[in-house]
Amino acid sequence: MRKKILLVEDDEATRGLLSTLLERTGYDVVATDSVQEGKSLREEGHPDLLITDIRLGAFNGLQLIAMSPRRIPAIVTTGFPDPVLEAEARQAGAEFLLKPIEPRVLMKLLSELLGGPP
Repeated sequence: MRKKILLVEDDEATRGLLSTLLERTGYDVVATDSVQEGKSLREEGHPDLLITDIRLGAFNGLQLIAMSPRRIPAIVTTGFPDPVLEAEARQAGAEFLLKPIEPRVLMKLLSELLGGPP
């Protein structure tokens, strides 16, 4: 059974590139650009992993992780190095990746978090 990834990214180009990469690698991807929709998709779709941008309008990806009733592996992404946000992400149990995301690094991390290749 294919692993399902919820991708919450407000930049349309980045969301499209990541979705395509993940789907071509063998994952099912559900993508959105907002925390509100991400929260609904997470509760309804039961994804195996969450990838979220840190900056999402009035909210941030860490809030999406905190709002979850059940813990799933998570990766927080940002284009801006910030040691405080990185520490907060790790404290929330999430991995932290800087954009632009190296596909090889992302695939290795997904394999580690999901227990093997898709």
